[in-house]
Amino acid sequence: MKKHYFYSIPCFVLTCALAACSDDHQSSSAKAGQDAAGLTPAASLDPLASVAPDLVAKRAERLGIAALFPKEMGMMAGVYDIPGIMKSVQNLNMVKTWSSCSSGEEADESIAIPGEDASEPVQRKCSFSSPVIDAMIGLGPEWAPWLDSAQSSFTKMGLNQMKEILSVYKLFQGVKDGNEDADGAGAEVMGGQGAEMIVQWAELMDLRPSQAATAPVMIAAKLTPEAQAQAKAFLKDANLQEDMELHGMVSLYEKTYNGLACKVAEVDCKKVRAKLEEMLDEAKDRMEISRENMDRLKAALVRLDESRLYVAVSFVDDTLVGFITTNPEKQVRIASSPQESMLSRPDFSMADARFQYPAYGLLFADKASVKGVINMDLAYYKGMLTGLKDVMQTIGADWKIADLAPSMTALDSIKASMLGMYEKLARNATAVSYFSWQDQGVHVEACTYPLEFYKLDAPSAMSAVRPGASTVLYSSCTVNPQMMDMGCSLCGNIAQIVWDYGNAYISNPKHDVSDQVRMAAPMIQMARPTIEELWKAYKTALSGLTGSGVFIMDMQGAPSPMLKNVPAPRFSAAYEVKNRAALGEAWQKVANAAKTVVTLASQGKMAELPAPQSSVDGDITTYDYQCPLGADLNPVVSISDTRWAVSMPKAFGMEVLRESVKSPVQGAPLEFQLNLVPVRDALKSAAESSRELRNAVETLDVITSDVTGIHATGRKAADGRDVYHIHIISAAK
Repeated sequence: MKKHYFYSIPCFVLTCALAACSDDHQSSSAKAGQDAAGLTPAASLDPLASVAPDLVAKRAERLGIAALFPKEMGMMAGVYDIPGIMKSVQNLNMVKTWSSCSSGEEADESIAIPGEDASEPVQRKCSFSSPVIDAMIGLGPEWAPWLDSAQSSFTKMGLNQMKEILSVYKLFQGVKDGNEDADGAGAEVMGGQGAEMIVQWAELMDLRPSQAATAPVMIAAKLTPEAQAQAKAFLKDANLQEDMELHGMVSLYEKTYNGLACKVAEVDCKKVRAKLEEMLDEAKDRMEISRENMDRLKAALVRLDESRLYVAVSFVDDTLVGFITTNPEKQVRIASSPQESMLSRPDFSMADARFQYPAYGLLFADKASVKGVINMDLAYYKGMLTGLKDVMQTIGADWKIADLAPSMTALDSIKASMLGMYEKLARNATAVSYFSWQDQGVHVEACTYPLEFYKLDAPSAMSAVRPGASTVLYSSCTVNPQMMDMGCSLCGNIAQIVWDYGNAYISNPKHDVSDQVRMAAPMIQMARPTIEELWKAYKTALSGLTGSGVFIMDMQGAPSPMLKNVPAPRFSAAYEVKNRAALGEAWQKVANAAKTVVTLASQGKMAELPAPQSSVDGDITTYDYQCPLGADLNPVVSISDTRWAVSMPKAFGMEVLRESVKSPVQGAPLEFQLNLVPVRDALKSAAESSRELRNAVETLDVITSDVTGIHATGRKAADGRDVYHIHIISAAK
């Protein structure tokens, strides 16, 4: 249910990306190397440090309504040029071709859905518009201490979620076993847990007047002239009719706070408390809520007597500003100048290197807010994983698992690893920012606390291998060995749990399992030693590698009859070796473990894998099983004292290995590239003989008329934060 917030790209990015790809003013191509250079400059993370006035002025000119938000804000997120984004999305060829409408001004009704059977265009002209040009929301500094104070409640929420799952399971099993009382008892337990969640949220809510420097929530929306006029007229005439339920609890009036003439909605929290208690008394006989929880809920509601809640709305030129606050005299305010706004913070530097490009959106959170969110996740997972153990023990006993210890040990290990990771993230928390802009497509750059999945402080040892114009897929990076160990441990623990519970489920006669699965279960049991040996071989092989690797693929092979005469793909996955002997040991484990599989598969005709053919070229030895599909479709394995690779065909792999031993390129330590154009062209070369290929080419023609590929990089900033950059590359227009 919970997801981490700051290393996920904001939702608007994909829409902005596609919109950028339809912009008529972009240049025709983008060079991948541009993404690795000139990223957000490192900045001091001291929020009290000063920023040069001319830089603040440039930020204000570029970021517009962000200059309204006081510098004390803890978090901000915004979107720019919403009408432009919407229009650009409608003008995408993908939208024109595959949706039922396009922009009213430029709809092309001659375009039909691709495919030989498409006879008539299905478009109709549509027109979408937005009254909001730019929009932004900010959260005040008091959220961070509130998150810190709520840790125990979030732990209870995680625990209660697992209790709900356990109740659902017991209810299901009781009904399935014919227990007539199970339905009512289960519903009562689940109702009580739902009430517990309500009580927990009520206890967390605190609306007593705050002395924080800014409102808990502030919004700003730059409106079109028509929307401004409508909004001002609405605010002027707004009132609450006597028959409305809010009448008497909410009062509307006009008042000026800190120079802002506002329309204010004031909530009478005492009357809200009385109304809620009245509703509770009326519903208590129907609610599955214990006396203890009812007392807790009413105690939480008592705080409403000391609470205040206001919603204030005003205009600053063409921008609507709004505040949700408990202390309007202090908190209903905008920054008096850009120098007093968020733009004057040194850690609000995400756009400094991109002033010349149109902005699409931004997100910012200061260190305290980031740490609060990470600790919230940590607290939640503590409760959830504790409750999960109770769920698994109950189910394990019900399914008659003879020995639960291995699975419980595995779960404890998962919990320790996961919580340990979050604790480390919290210790290393920094300010986080995302910024999105347009330049030959859309760019998204995230500057975040160290995630440590990859080593970003130096180029990969394999980075001398570079993508070319014909490269379809490319990646180069160095994985953190600690993360590899953690990943292996996680996979092994999950496999243990799946194995124990999967076998128990299959063997339990109460469960509806097909005969084929039941028959396969003994064979799977027999194969377990082989699977375990192969897993050990994999981990041994990893121990022989440094974590630096490169993958590269193109479509430059010879046309293959096996692939409908499409040019064969060529690929190589190459890695830096630190211990060649470990790789030899791993292969021997594979060979030994495979004996069982080979014997079964050959029905006793073979006892082990045949020896591959080997060849030596300099210090590189290549092993080849001579695939009958031909040289271009024949994967090989190559190894030297410093490199290991699996490639197809051999000649391409040798080319990559020779290139990989050159000095690393001084570029991004983490790099990824996807180019769809070579795939389209390769399929097109053979499309005449195949309807399926023609349909695929038509689809790729539409996609690549908007988006040709993706380029992404990762590096370490001078201040220690991770910087991740994604460029969705637009097609020539």
